[in-house]
Amino acid sequence: MGSRFSLTLFPGPYIHAWLAIYCPINAEAKNQRQTAFMQGVSFQVMLHRRGRSRISWSSLWCLPLGLTLVSISVFPQQVPRHKASPPSDPLLDSGIALAQKGNYKEAEKVFAQAVTLHPEDARALSALGQVQDQLGELPQSIDTFRKVIAIDPLSADAHVNLGIALGDRADLTGALEESHAAIRLAPESAGAHFLCGRLLSDLGRRDEARDEFRKVLKIAPGYAEALKYWAALEGDEGNKAAQESLLKRYVRLRPDQATAWVQLGHVLNYEQKQPEAIAAWRRALALDPQYMDAMYSLIRALNATEPAESQKLIQRIHQLENDQRTVDRVNLLGNRANQEMAAADYKASIDDFHSAIVMCGKCGLQSALEKNLGLAYCHAGQLDAGERELKIAKELNPQDSSVEEALTVAEQQREQAQGRSH
Repeated sequence: MGSRFSLTLFPGPYIHAWLAIYCPINAEAKNQRQTAFMQGVSFQVMLHRRGRSRISWSSLWCLPLGLTLVSISVFPQQVPRHKASPPSDPLLDSGIALAQKGNYKEAEKVFAQAVTLHPEDARALSALGQVQDQLGELPQSIDTFRKVIAIDPLSADAHVNLGIALGDRADLTGALEESHAAIRLAPESAGAHFLCGRLLSDLGRRDEARDEFRKVLKIAPGYAEALKYWAALEGDEGNKAAQESLLKRYVRLRPDQATAWVQLGHVLNYEQKQPEAIAAWRRALALDPQYMDAMYSLIRALNATEPAESQKLIQRIHQLENDQRTVDRVNLLGNRANQEMAAADYKASIDDFHSAIVMCGKCGLQSALEKNLGLAYCHAGQLDAGERELKIAKELNPQDSSVEEALTVAEQQREQAQGRSH
């Protein structure tokens, strides 16, 4: 009876943040953050471990013709189009809804169906190309964006998207050519100039990159990501004064970015502006109370002048480390419970999930544990208990669509069982 329930392992977080999403003709910068999507099947969590990492080129995605996907901002188009905008397509809306939930594989199927029905719909192709990139299907993504350009050669957006896909495949030279093509089509496109600037910076052509970032900010003074990457460029070259100035402009536009405040604190500390550095690190910690880098920086800075505060921060770090050890133990127990469920040893799986939930308390894994416990109960044919746990999981994480699907299947199983009993 439980065969229709799919085994759902708690996903490990592979965070792909779309930090800067602008269409090339954007007139003003807007801050949108996508909820990090989860992939994978390992039952693990990375708790507040931070480090410098490469942001994918797909942080620049834009879609033509008024279509929005995930957290993409679409601005009024000012570039002349070769193709007229087709009417709204419910199939595309369905694919977008799936993508918004992080279900990229299913979204890909829907967008592929839309492309089959309307092979020359640039919107459907653009959406398909973006999802393919998110799934790591870079050759297919590049091919899809080339088709968009063939359909709509006057679309600066299409060249930007192809450039992003090429950048994700480390073809920076090819990506740069596409950014230049977009700029020729839309000289006032902040997004195209931004892509060009990032590529030039990565290629080591830093003076040219500066010129592009200046153009971005002339076109769109509120384009915060240009300030962030320009600041990083100056930092790499040791130009601390310029980096400080750019980071200060950035945090005025993005005051909620804890990482930027920490970076600004480091720059200020290097310049021996310790009071300002301490204020920046405190701001970061107010935004993210578990930001280890901010805490360690404050401990060092306050050790001599404010030892009591420094000691409190040390105690907080110890508590976070204890919490992490608890999460690690919950991970191990959750993994074992999942393996037992996969082996159809439902009693052992249910016992281990219960133990993991008790150990977890209100930790970040609670909703996933409740969901998987519900699935284990359903597999074991205990539908009442399964529904109870699934409803708890839904309350804890209303955005998890798989919980609603499991509840629907449980209800269907119940109706079938009642039908057989009659």
